[in-house]
Amino acid sequence: MKKLAAFALLFLGGTAAFAQPMREPETVYSEAQRSKDLLDSRRVVELMLAPSFSIENQYARWKHPVCPHVYGLTPVNAWFVEHRIKQVAAMVGAPVDMADKCIADIGVIFTREPQASLLSIASARPFLVQGGSQKLVVKSPVQAWYAAFKVDYDGFKTIDIDWDITEPWRGEGDYPQVASNDSKLHSGQHAELGAATVLVDTAAVTGMSLGAISDYVALLTLSQASQYGACQPMPTIANLMVKGCDPEDTPHALSHIDIALLTALYQVPDNPELLQKQRIVGAMRRSLEAQFGK
Repeated sequence: MKKLAAFALLFLGGTAAFAQPMREPETVYSEAQRSKDLLDSRRVVELMLAPSFSIENQYARWKHPVCPHVYGLTPVNAWFVEHRIKQVAAMVGAPVDMADKCIADIGVIFTREPQASLLSIASARPFLVQGGSQKLVVKSPVQAWYAAFKVDYDGFKTIDIDWDITEPWRGEGDYPQVASNDSKLHSGQHAELGAATVLVDTAAVTGMSLGAISDYVALLTLSQASQYGACQPMPTIANLMVKGCDPEDTPHALSHIDIALLTALYQVPDNPELLQKQRIVGAMRRSLEAQFGK
């Protein structure tokens, strides 16, 4: 009888032990994973962000609220694309104008004649498509042009272009005078996005989902993106318009890599300017760590 009672106590105790809720095991973020994410972050920044044309290791971003306007679609579809760009902007920490009616600084144009549209824009508003090293040639089904600025510590802005070439809208020898404050960490200058223009070849994207196109355009407009026409060796929506990329590296929505990159771009402070690239890389690694195991 005593043995039976002892067994009963043992059984009940064991049952109670099994009845206790099991704790979810902690996610282990190893040094090896940290090193890999740091290496991947550095590679992503160098491959997917186009640096300022005239300020070394500086990357332009929006400092005033973004306001996308879409042309060439039905009102419902245009609203969908605009809303998605604003949604992503808010998610990654970019300034955004949430009003339905706002002054556009991002123009997304759906057209069957992208080259003709580009030349028309260049004739009427050349500063919208003359920034950086982009040429007036359409090479991709979805392609972006940027108007970026070089801003000095007095707040004076000059357009970020190659001032050694002659443009029809600028007088010969009309070079900018930019105040600077050079040191080992400070240049006194930073890059800023002023406008983005995206042309979408409607014939080339027929059959693609509007959601995928919207996310692709969001990546192009919230950063000054590199557009090399080559597959990136990582899962990113930047591969969406490049033929022959690994399907596993070609998501149809913004990937964790894309979100981490954009979040890092808007997370780092302006000063000191000469540490911006390193800080973006570090912030992206930390963003990947925060996503690890989710």
